[in-house]
Amino acid sequence: MTDTGAVKTLQKEITEHVRDNGVDLVGFGPFDVLDDVERFGPGDFGLPNAICMASELPLEVVKAARDGPSADLRESYKIANKKMMGAAAGIVEKLKEAGYKGHVIHPAERIDPENLRGPVSLKSIARVCGLGWIGKNGLMLTDEFGPRQRFLAILTDMPLLETPATRECECGDCRECIDNCAMKVLNDQTFKDHPPSRDTTIDWQRCGRFEMKLIGDGSKPERACGKCMAYCPKSYP
Repeated sequence: MTDTGAVKTLQKEITEHVRDNGVDLVGFGPFDVLDDVERFGPGDFGLPNAICMASELPLEVVKAARDGPSADLRESYKIANKKMMGAAAGIVEKLKEAGYKGHVIHPAERIDPENLRGPVSLKSIARVCGLGWIGKNGLMLTDEFGPRQRFLAILTDMPLLETPATRECECGDCRECIDNCAMKVLNDQTFKDHPPSRDTTIDWQRCGRFEMKLIGDGSKPERACGKCMAYCPKSYP
């Protein structure tokens, strides 16, 4: 039988730990409901639940990406990832001390770089953890930052106290990300909960090849595109 009080205390400690590490959002949700989400590479995907956190990308850095690929934006990705990985290490330790498992899904891990595939969709996990909704740009949007954040997830067997409600797409008729995409890889589509498939949203190969080109071979500073964030009205408070 689940000790509800102990789990509630642990969730509170995790939430405080996330904030103490400079990470902005955290949610808890069911991972095992994502039956249609593909998994790639090695990983403990048999764990039933997830902890998902989000770290804001600075408004001014994202806005500047309207003018072209940005080294500052790429650096902001790395800073956000580092903060979340620091927080994740502490969370995994807290879970272990409480007798639970924790498997970290790193935001920058790529099983298939050309198709921008990580081990599992962090956006889908963020959605079932109640952090936001998926937009026409294929990104997760939150009330706090729109698409301006990075996500990290920890799969776990820690029980849930409640299951968050999931949210529908709130893009409406907006096409800003589609019309301003640098590579014209976004498809305008209408959906309620999430896109019908990953590939109907974006030409991932073209987007992935462009990202790999911007990262380069190390001879020049790495850059990021970010126009789908920079032109999204939800990026701006």
